[in-house]
Amino acid sequence: MSKVKIETLTSVHIGSGETLQYGNDFVKGKADDDDMIGIIDPKKVMQLIGEDKIDAWVIAIDNGRPTDQIVKQYAPKAKIEDYSQRLILPWFLLKNTDTLKEQIYDGLGRPYIPGSSIKGAIRTAVLASMLNQETGLENKIRDFKGKVTAKNVEFEFLGKDPNSDVFRFLQVGDAFFGDNYTVAIRMVNINERKSSGFWDESKSQLIEAICPEDESTFEMKLNSKLYDWAKDKVHKMPNCMSSLSELFKTINNHTKALITKDIQYWKNYSDIDDSGKVDNYIEKMCKMLSVTNVCKEGESCVLRIGYGSGWCFITGAWAKKLENFADDVVPASRPKNRNYSEYDFPKTRRVDDNCELLGFVKLSLVK
Repeated sequence: MSKVKIETLTSVHIGSGETLQYGNDFVKGKADDDDMIGIIDPKKVMQLIGEDKIDAWVIAIDNGRPTDQIVKQYAPKAKIEDYSQRLILPWFLLKNTDTLKEQIYDGLGRPYIPGSSIKGAIRTAVLASMLNQETGLENKIRDFKGKVTAKNVEFEFLGKDPNSDVFRFLQVGDAFFGDNYTVAIRMVNINERKSSGFWDESKSQLIEAICPEDESTFEMKLNSKLYDWAKDKVHKMPNCMSSLSELFKTINNHTKALITKDIQYWKNYSDIDDSGKVDNYIEKMCKMLSVTNVCKEGESCVLRIGYGSGWCFITGAWAKKLENFADDVVPASRPKNRNYSEYDFPKTRRVDDNCELLGFVKLSLVK
């Protein structure tokens, strides 16, 4: 196994699947004179107010009273950390109607990036890099029911099932964080539209994330010995997976290409955006591009992962070169496509309310 250092270049959110409600599940308060969000710990609340007050607590919640008010009623000296599982730094103005998408945590209470998430993003980079050189994929993007899907393409280039898939030989561990606070940020859109401008706060969403400039290590291995033993029964290993060094080259080149295309795309809209947010977005992406450009070839790379990565990074954007992209792929990928058929796809980019990006990490092999 090789050790890999992972550095968060931006905030990174991998969701637990739980959405928390303001007042019931999280509250705002002060800790050492700093604004904080506290994730409510019901056991701690019960210890403070007493088990005999549980009915009063339930009634108060049903009446819309936040949990911190209930605690202060029965335990006026309690601090926010006394009834919280953990504290989060709020990088936004909180609204009473807000919900918060929770970051995934392990059993020890550490926020982490699962190895499966890292591996999935790597898989996307590898597949997209392979398909950039391929033609004739138009007829391979539908299943036997006629549904548009990438499964048939993945089967052909990576393996027809989990037993023959070459990614079974790439082993990726979890990356555990926790030395720093997590952060809560409000995500909004840069949205290509004819009215109301490009800065779109109409569908904002709070998320908890691992903060920028945090780091951890995890283990990664390309099990070449196991592949050599099983290669007659599995899909052929692509050249870009012949070693971790080649894999890192592929990942970085893939990320660099997507960032470059995105910068070029949004430069076309810079002059017509009165908000200035498109220019901000381009500036942030240029910074990410500069990081990819200085990565040591075969030793480090930039990868984008998790919530807010966008359609191009999630899919690798290889389908954009298909002749039937507009007619088949876009309608399958964009709900109510008829309402937006005059726009390019994708037409939005997810950023926080300060126009900061999400999901970029740097991987470096530890010698």
